[in-house]
Amino acid sequence: MTRRPLLALLLFAAVPTLQGQEQTQLRTQLQARGLPNELVNQVEQIAADASAQGIPAGPIADKAIEGWAKRVPPQRIAAAVRLYAGRMVQAQEAVRAGGMTDAPGHVVAAATEAMAQGIEGGHVQEMVRAAPGPEAAGSGMSVATALRAQGMPPDQAAAVVIEAWRRGETVAQVLDMPSLARAMQAQGMSPAEVGQRMMHGSGAMQGGQHGRPSGVPPPERPGRGQQRPPGQ
Repeated sequence: MTRRPLLALLLFAAVPTLQGQEQTQLRTQLQARGLPNELVNQVEQIAADASAQGIPAGPIADKAIEGWAKRVPPQRIAAAVRLYAGRMVQAQEAVRAGGMTDAPGHVVAAATEAMAQGIEGGHVQEMVRAAPGPEAAGSGMSVATALRAQGMPPDQAAAVVIEAWRRGETVAQVLDMPSLARAMQAQGMSPAEVGQRMMHGSGAMQGGQHGRPSGVPPPERPGRGQQRPPGQ
């Protein structure tokens, strides 16, 4: 056997081993959190099907664990996880269309949550294109999700983030936006009015820091790919 076919055979043989290790880790993680075996088997199969399409298993396991921690019935957890995995496939397609061909799992998860809040795939693409990197893209989509949860229209929530990246704002400044929006709403502005002001950079102070009314506490920044309750 020549050297090249031998190398190809070794690489091919290594793939099932890596997949087996990932499945073992997934199963161990789910069992450690107390999920019953039947539910573990279902989640494991959903994750395997998603992995075949390039979807990371980690967020799928996290969604199942989240549901179990909230005492959601196993049947509903399985249905929600299956729906979530399908959304991740759509989100990954949007992220790739935005130019990020090898997106980290947390970016795909953040895009999934954004699209679940009504933000369209085209807006996800624009957020990816406008962001200065993968970390910023994931953070920006989480911010858009948080703004949407505060009542801002989905297209506007995405546009606020897109325009912020185009203005050259930092990740820290973008992560400050939900807190700033909350403070502006507390002053009597509607979510749409807040979005209009934020799209035009209103409220920014010299030095590139967002303005915040006196007495408003420091921001509670959204994490990577904020989780939503299963089934929602």
